[in-house]
Formats: sequence, structure tokens, C-alpha cells
Amino acid sequence: MSKNSQQQLAAEQIGLKIRWVLLAGIAIIGFPKFSEAWFSCGFALLGISNIVGWQACGRPAVYAKFGRHLMAALRLLDVLALTSLSFVGPFQGENLWLLTIPAILSEGLISRTMAPVIRLTIAAVLLPAYHAATLRGDSASVSAISTMVAAAFVGVVLRGYRDREQALQARDERLDTVLNCAAALAASTDLKSMIAHTLKACTKELDASCGYVMLTSDEDSNTLRTESAYSVEGEFDFPKTLEVGAGITGYAVKMGQPIAIHNSDDEQLEIEGISLGARSIVSVPLVARNYMGPAQASNEQVLGAITLLGNAEDSFANPHDMQLLRSLAALVAEAVSNAHMEERQRTTFLMTLETLAKSLEARDVYTRGHSQRVSDVSLMIGERMGLTAEALEELRVGTILHDIGKIGVPDSILNKPGKLTDEEFIFMKSHPVIGYEICSPLGLSEGVLMIIRNHHEKLDGSGYPDGLKGGELPLSLRIVCVADAFDAMSSRRPYRDVMATSRVLAELSAGAGVQFDPVVVEMLKEVLPTERMKTCYFSQWFDGEEMAA
Repeated sequence: MSKNSQQQLAAEQIGLKIRWVLLAGIAIIGFPKFSEAWFSCGFALLGISNIVGWQACGRPAVYAKFGRHLMAALRLLDVLALTSLSFVGPFQGENLWLLTIPAILSEGLISRTMAPVIRLTIAAVLLPAYHAATLRGDSASVSAISTMVAAAFVGVVLRGYRDREQALQARDERLDTVLNCAAALAASTDLKSMIAHTLKACTKELDASCGYVMLTSDEDSNTLRTESAYSVEGEFDFPKTLEVGAGITGYAVKMGQPIAIHNSDDEQLEIEGISLGARSIVSVPLVARNYMGPAQASNEQVLGAITLLGNAEDSFANPHDMQLLRSLAALVAEAVSNAHMEERQRTTFLMTLETLAKSLEARDVYTRGHSQRVSDVSLMIGERMGLTAEALEELRVGTILHDIGKIGVPDSILNKPGKLTDEEFIFMKSHPVIGYEICSPLGLSEGVLMIIRNHHEKLDGSGYPDGLKGGELPLSLRIVCVADAFDAMSSRRPYRDVMATSRVLAELSAGAGVQFDPVVVEMLKEVLPTERMKTCYFSQWFDGEEMAA
């Protein structure tokens, strides 16, 4: 039920309360007549009609169907009954017509147009006018006519003030909605939750039954995918994907303009696979302006669309509704555009760091590809252990960058073919801290920074640089420690050749529970015979050694 209908229903309920007061007035004035059957029956019918009207107004669906017309008919009945009793009935001279004033005022406050007010006023003055004409200017009739007309005028004026107040209230509510969504955009770092918050606010503010936001796919710009969906009644079947140009949403994206459909028939709209009794549907594209650089014109890009469905044929027909929807669509478009730009910048930034890390490894032919292999092994283990996509991405970035601190280690130490001296080893042990200090100002996650700083820690606390032990090592770090040690033993070094796989596994098993997490070691053994692992170490296991199980 729309807000306008809710406001009208609230006014009708006030009118019913006034009608109870009116009936009480009739009962007081006509108390001596209750002994007469005609009066008692008429009064009873008025009371029953008020009860029926109260029941109709208590059910929004019933009121929307016929309750509004019923209440208008009851007010007309009240006016005709009171003027009949006052001017041609047994209550002449008792000014019973004064009780018509609340009915006329109620019509002026409740009705949406002037026509019902004019119709009711004409019905109210018919008998007084006839009485005045018959008696040639009867003062009581003239007074009744002028009073009723004045009541109608006052009702219309009050309705104007009411409409203005409701318009101001609606504008304030819309402004609050836009400000709240803008605040959510500024405060939230999660694009999906921000879109869901805006969609929910938009659906409720515009009295829609449901809605969804579709965005263009990163893989295919001609495909739209639903990012968020909301219905006031809970779950509903919404389109998961659409082609640009298909359906009202796809057409709005293709044209870059809002599209609205209103069905004045009783038949329900079935668009894009949705049949929820909708009689109106609107889709507004998410248009963002891309900045192309100095002295270049910016261009507009359609990133998706917001689509809403309403149960009334006039849903979204108000220009203010479309203005609000376009404002919220602009906020969502800006958020999506910023998120895409940040993702592109992050991707470029990480690629730059990864390129730098690979360039550093190129200083030493023996460790070339070490970070990539550690990353591959870590991801194999992480996938086998059921890590989330976010945790796996954190693992990938951390392992690629874990030795970036070796930029501060001299080539004489890094490429020394023999055993390092104590002083050289102390210098080599500084590379995790150097890498951490290089990467910590760059906005990387805490998990990535921990991998860079602590990939040489051990379960028993004998590692470096922080001596973490036991529960202080998160799962991702335990995985990296095992993968790093495995690659160090499974690849060539200037002071030795590739160790036999059986010996590598024996070393890891011996360190399980002391240096390494035993569960991670077992996961490594499970992925060791896979083709993916063989491909990863093809350049190191050049002699075609058969790996032990």
C-alpha cells in the first residue's frame, strides 16, 4: 500500500471517529423520537454503516478495493439524512443540519480531488435552497446554505495545508534517504553491502514490492549479473543474468535512460521472469562519468541498473519518485565506479610489486622462480584445506612478496656458494623485517604483511624475527612455512643440488610438530603426486625422478 493511500486511510479513520461523534449528536437531539420506529431503524442503520466502514478501513486491501467509495457514500448519506430531517422532517427549527458540517469538512480533508467536495456540498444545500425558495428567503435556510458552503471552503483550504505538510514531510524523508545512503557509501568498504542498503531503502521509500540491482559483468560487458535483490515479502525469483538489451533492465542499460511501464488493466505484469502481482515496473541505469585526464572530455559509462516493481498501476508515476530513484542510482553508480577504479589500481599495484619481486629473484639464478613456486605450493595446500577465496588471495600475494626484503641483502651474501658466516647469516635474517618495512606503508592486509615478516617462524618459537610459536602462527603462515621449506629443499642451490623427494619428506616429517604444523605437512604429501605439482617443479626435477608417495 502506497504512502498516499496510507495517509488517506488514516484520514478516513479520523473521519469515522468524527462520524461516531455525529451519531452521538443525533442521538442527543433526537432522543425523544427514539420511541418512533422509523427514527430508531434509521439511527440503527447509520450505526451499522459506521461499523461496516470501520471494518473496511481496518483492512487496507478491502479499503483499496471498495472502502474508499463506501466512505464517500456514507458521508453523502449523512448529509442527505440530516438536511432532510432539518428542513422537511420532524426536526425543523432544531438546526440539526449543523451536524453536516463535520461530514463536509471530512470530505474536504480526505478526498483527493475537488469533485467529491463539490458533489457533497451541492447535495447538502439542495433542500435548504428549496426551502429558502419556497419560503422566499427564509433566514434559517440562507444561513444553512452559507454555513455549508463555508465549511466546504474551509475543508478545501485545510486539505491544501495537509497536502503541503505531507509534501514537505515526503521531501524530508527522501532527503534523509539520500543522506543515509550517501553516509553508508562513505562509511562502507564493502560494495555489496552498500548496494544492498541502498536498494532496501529505495524499495521502502518508493513503496515498491521488490527490486534488484544488476551490474555489467567484468568478463563480458554484454552480460548483466544481479548483485543484490530485496523483497518486502522475503525471497523471490529474480533474474540471475540478462543480456544487455533484453528485458526492461537490459533495455535501460542499452539506452542509458530510465524505462517505466504502468499497466492500467487488471492483468499483472510478467517481466524478466518475475510474477509477484506487479502492475508497475521501472528501471534506472547506473551511469558513471569516467575522468579521462587533463584536457580530455570525460565520457559516461553505464555500469548496470536498479529495477523496482510495484503493485499499484501508479507506482513510480510521481516525478519526485523518479528524482529520488535517479539520485540513488547516481550514488550506486559512483560507488561501483570507484570500486572498479580501486580494483584496477590495486591490480596494477600488485602486479608492479610482483614484477619487482621477480626482478629481485633474477639476481640469483638459483633462486629464480622461488616465490612463484612457494605461492603455487601454498595455494595447493590452502585449497586442499578449504581456505576461502579471500584467504587464498591473501596467501597468493603474501607468498609472491615474501622475499622482497632481499633487496637489502648484498649480492655477495645472496649468491655465496658456500656456507654463510654467522655475521652473514645475521644479515640474511634481516630480510623479512626489511620486506615488512617496505610493504607496511602500502596498504596491504595484515595477513599479507605477516607472511612477509614471519615466513621463517617455527612452531616451537625458534624461528625469526619475532619468535612466534604455537597458536601465534595463523594457518596461512603455517602453510607458507612448510611450502617455503619444501621449495628450499626441492630446488637447486649454489651449495647443493636438488634433494631427493624422499629425503625432503623425511626432513619435513621430522620437523612436524616441532618446526612445522603436522596437518599442513600431511596436506603437502597429498598434493605432492599431482600433475599440478609436477608441472610446478619440472625445471628443478630435471632428471625425471619419481617422487615418493
